[in-house]
Amino acid sequence: MKMKSKGAWNRTFEHHLSRRKFIQRLGLAAAGLTLAPTVGCGENKTTTTPTVRGAAGSTTPATGGGTAVAGSAATTPTPRRGGIVTEPQLAAMVNLDPQALNTLTRNFCYDHLFNYDYINGKAVLALAESIENPDPLTYIFKIRPNAKHHNLPPVNGRNVDSTDCKVSWEAFVANPRTVNKGIFTDYVDHYELPNASTFVVKLKKPNTWLMGPHGFAAPFPGVIGPRELWEGGKNLSETICVGPGGYVLDEYDPARIISFKRRPDPWYYTDGRPWPDKLVFPVMTDPAVRAAALKAKQIDRLAARDKLEADEFKTYGPDMRIRKDMSFPSALLVRADSPTGLFSDVRVRQAIYAALDIQELIDRVDLGEGEYSGPVPPMLKTWAIPDAEVRSYYPHDLNKAKQLLAAANWDTSKEVELKYPTSPAAQALIAELIQKQLGQVGIKIKLVPQDTNTVWYTQTIGARDFQMTIYTGTVAYIVDPDFRLRHHTTAGGGSGNLCHWSDPEVDDLVARQAQEFDFEKQKQMIQDAQRMVLRKATPYITLEMPYVFTGYWSYYHPYWTGDDGWVGLLTCGMWTEKT
Repeated sequence: MKMKSKGAWNRTFEHHLSRRKFIQRLGLAAAGLTLAPTVGCGENKTTTTPTVRGAAGSTTPATGGGTAVAGSAATTPTPRRGGIVTEPQLAAMVNLDPQALNTLTRNFCYDHLFNYDYINGKAVLALAESIENPDPLTYIFKIRPNAKHHNLPPVNGRNVDSTDCKVSWEAFVANPRTVNKGIFTDYVDHYELPNASTFVVKLKKPNTWLMGPHGFAAPFPGVIGPRELWEGGKNLSETICVGPGGYVLDEYDPARIISFKRRPDPWYYTDGRPWPDKLVFPVMTDPAVRAAALKAKQIDRLAARDKLEADEFKTYGPDMRIRKDMSFPSALLVRADSPTGLFSDVRVRQAIYAALDIQELIDRVDLGEGEYSGPVPPMLKTWAIPDAEVRSYYPHDLNKAKQLLAAANWDTSKEVELKYPTSPAAQALIAELIQKQLGQVGIKIKLVPQDTNTVWYTQTIGARDFQMTIYTGTVAYIVDPDFRLRHHTTAGGGSGNLCHWSDPEVDDLVARQAQEFDFEKQKQMIQDAQRMVLRKATPYITLEMPYVFTGYWSYYHPYWTGDDGWVGLLTCGMWTEKT
């Protein structure tokens, strides 16, 4: 990162965020915008880029940072260009809009100003060739002079410019179907466009996490495309796929297949990346069909349903590899939004904590492959509170739960609806176990299954229309502690405040940690905020963190088998030896 001024802010900034100091302290530079020379996504030259507050000190960062547990090669072979990668698309695609939830175009045909390496906890320059942070309220992005959109109508290979950045981010905020708008609405005051290659972001208030995976590098909000897709109220993004990414759309049949070809004029991938010549994603909605396709090597990798299916994958051949990663959290959400509400009394929520048997959930739902979790998951070791401390808040003490309910005058004749999404099947089992566990202390649960796509996500979670609900592997990303903590605040996380619970002490502490530039002070504040949230029995309850398993053939090298893990342009490290 370039520093032009040596005023008080810069001296403080450099003092607190010295790369050397954090390497010595953590063994990894990942605390705010340190001065860290890194290699850009596919670049040969060394550039100065900001590291971000990501997975510092964690051996299981972000969506797993996992390990190969079967058939791992001793060394990682040198990537080579060429070949075709084939992976299943589990559901039909909605459209080509890179801001939509169910689309692959964002990952391959578009890009970001910078991407986020969640394994090493750092930002890596992409469309931006430099990022300057002259004061706490200003970010200056210099766009690469050779960054170009695809040579296709309506942009015809023109350069990426600052107006593209402004329009892309404004379109995301204006889009009624997007979530996690708070990155822009809560923090961005305005944009300045001094020239075509300079994009200036002026903030309302400082936030140390804006250079992270849930800030300007966030996969959905941070995506950059040509202004023609959204400008003037047009919605071409749903029917046209053109952007600055490393691939161009090759074939698109929403219910059958989507594929991409490596663009013939890659502009900044100077070391051969992205490696594959073609990416093919056949739509396979049937799990049995997907497993058969993996066995026949018609697809290159597949996430296993659970450890049992991963063990079945091992029988497919000696060159099958199995990857174990920590996945997204399973959570129980209860409404606590009014003095007369069912769960507004903290003693009722404490009773739920005491009644839950987290170990039973791990053993039965995840076949023992899971971990207890506080508000910040255990994979983010730098900021998570100790496992023993987390467990103390879930004592599985039925007598204590009954006493708390009696003190709160709980009416045991009440029946509480627990709405749950019918896919994946694990959620049905979690719902049944919660029904049993809470029923043992006098909380009667009525299970209400709902279709995930058409009812639960939009009408239940989206509309906050529930007394209780659960989810596994959806709604929340987990690659920084700030995002996890914000779920327990009045403003909420990316999807807003799901539980209608508000606590001024929690709001204040979570807000203050995001503006603290002293790393050790911020770390303590993050841990204190978790303890506060658990003492107050937040209605946003992280049940456990399951492990997931992925089977892949040895000729295929996913982006997470190397030294980097990407949020944003996932093609940076993917390659294949299969032609």
